[in-house]
Amino acid sequence: MTGFLSQVPMKLLCAAVVGLAAAAGLTVLFGWHGMRRALDVPRVPRPPAMYVVLGALWVALITIGSMSVVTMLLLRDHQRVDARTALADVRCDPAGPGRVRAELRTSPGAEPERYEFDGAACVVTVRQVELRPGLDLLGVRVLSRIDSVGPTQRPIRSLRGGRFVGLVARRSEAVPVTVPVDAQMHSLQVSSLSGPTLADNRL
Repeated sequence: MTGFLSQVPMKLLCAAVVGLAAAAGLTVLFGWHGMRRALDVPRVPRPPAMYVVLGALWVALITIGSMSVVTMLLLRDHQRVDARTALADVRCDPAGPGRVRAELRTSPGAEPERYEFDGAACVVTVRQVELRPGLDLLGVRVLSRIDSVGPTQRPIRSLRGGRFVGLVARRSEAVPVTVPVDAQMHSLQVSSLSGPTLADNRL
C-alpha cells in the first residue's frame, strides 16, 4: 500500500477527496430542499438559475472526483510515465527445443516472475495509456504496465479501474516488444513521448 500511495500525486488525491466530498454535500443540500418542498415547508423562494448553476457544479464535481478515483485505481497496476521510465528488467533464456524462459522483475525488491512457453524469443506486451487532457494538471499524463509475457496475461488488481478506463483514457494501445534469447538482462523502458524500448543492463 505504501508503494501504491507513493505513486499517487497529492493533487490527484486532493481532487478525488475534495471533489467527491463537495458533491456529497451538494447532494445532501438538494435532498434537503426537495424534502422541504415535498412536505410543503415554508421557505424563501430561490431563483431557478441558482439550481441550474448548482446542478452543473454537482456534475462537474462528480466527474472530476470519479476520474481521479479511477486514475488512482489504475495506479495500482500502472506506472506514471513522464520522462524515460524503467518498467521492468527482462531476461530471456532458452528452455529447450522451440521453448524459451522469461524472467521479469518489476522492482528491485520484488520476487522475479518466471514464464516458460513455446517460441524463438520472448515477447513482452506493454500497455500504454494516454489520459484525457486535464488529468495532466493533476500530475498524471501517461500510464504504462506490462500486460503479458508471451501468451500469459499478467494479473490485474484494479479490476474496477480497468472497467472504467474509458472514462480517463484518451488513447490506449498494446505494444509488443521482442526480447532476444541471449541470457542478457534487459531494461524495458518507456516514455510519455515514445513507445517501449530495450536497454542492456551490463554490469
